[in-house]
Amino acid sequence: MSEQKNLKIRLSVDSFYDNISKNKKKTKINPKDLSKSLGYDEKIINEFPDEINMGLSCGNPIQYLKLKEGQSLIDLGCGAGMDIFISRMKYPKAGTLYGLDRLDSMLEKAKSVRDKKGLKNIEFIKGELINIPLKDKMVDRVISNCVINLEPDKQKVYNEIYRILNDEGMFVISDILLKKDLPIEWKNSQKMHCT
Repeated sequence: MSEQKNLKIRLSVDSFYDNISKNKKKTKINPKDLSKSLGYDEKIINEFPDEINMGLSCGNPIQYLKLKEGQSLIDLGCGAGMDIFISRMKYPKAGTLYGLDRLDSMLEKAKSVRDKKGLKNIEFIKGELINIPLKDKMVDRVISNCVINLEPDKQKVYNEIYRILNDEGMFVISDILLKKDLPIEWKNSQKMHCT
């Protein structure tokens, strides 16, 4: 795929999710019901404002996550920070938790909730999956929840994950996979690139 087409897809995805973040667009499912169905701890979910749970998850990478004291983590495409906040609650002695997102509107929500809750060792950074602004071998764990499918150049994403993970690191991804090719009209639909 050409870089021009990739950029067009990224801009379309950004617009779609920015509208969700700004409450101009809603998901068709109750976000709390979705989180519950994916195995998220309802008690922890209820400790945070509804604005961080937008119903955008397609799985629960945290259920497979193990973080030891001092270990660091990055959530790729963190949105409003739900998986970061849950990780902090589940692993209070973990090291720095990073949330990476392309959208200022998502990062602003995440930072606001972090600050209101007084959560420590959480940093939200603006960046792209294909150019993560962290040093080589800097993190112990990488998680991502229904985001990598939105990036047209997935190989670059996996190269970046490999680059930032330390030698003992692991990544836990929940995402959408294809078993067969999509119809051409879906491949050419900007709307379909956002789902």
